[in-house]
Amino acid sequence: MQREFAAFHAPVPALLALTRDDQLLWNDILDLKPLAHLAYGRTLLLGDAGHATTPNMGQGAGMAVEDAAVLAQCLAETTDLPAAFRRFEQRRLPRTTRIVRTSWQLGRVGQLENPLVVMLRNTVMRYLPAAVSRSQMAWLYETV
Repeated sequence: MQREFAAFHAPVPALLALTRDDQLLWNDILDLKPLAHLAYGRTLLLGDAGHATTPNMGQGAGMAVEDAAVLAQCLAETTDLPAAFRRFEQRRLPRTTRIVRTSWQLGRVGQLENPLVVMLRNTVMRYLPAAVSRSQMAWLYETV
């Protein structure tokens, strides 16, 4: 890590020099293919259990908070748990599926290794107007 981040601005190299190998954590990134269902009778999958995603969009915790808000709304509408859970699934599944798929695609583009393709990607991103990327991601900030 010290070699990889040696050219970073201070204090990154100094902090890494102070970090012992036994202090480093390695956690694999695990994601799930979008599920067809989140509701199974009186059982409901929410948060990472229902839609674990790659970190490329930074939406994992946000989706869990949205899940809680939508679940509260669904439970306020009916005392029938399976019905509330089905309603939750109807409301959440399209959005969580889209986020999982988009995050996976962004990660794939971000991890390209072919130098020519990387140069092309970087050039396109450098000249892409901010308004274009904002409009492409506007759906992400719509209320649930």
